[in-house]
Amino acid sequence: MEISADQAISDLIQSKSNAAQTKIAFAVAAKQLDSQRSQGDALVALVEQAATVQKQIAAGKLDVRV
Repeated sequence: MEISADQAISDLIQSKSNAAQTKIAFAVAAKQLDSQRSQGDALVALVEQAATVQKQIAAGKLDVRV
């Protein structure tokens, strides 16, 4: 089975396009993961602060300085 030059060029262009789309998809996924990590870090910090406040309340003293 022979492939015409036009078909070979078309296949090559399609292949390059698919590779670019895959690269973009990975970049977007990486950005989403970074964002989720940042949100997770912020939530951990919030929980740690809440735990500190709870310990201070339990000890009868709450430091409200900013």
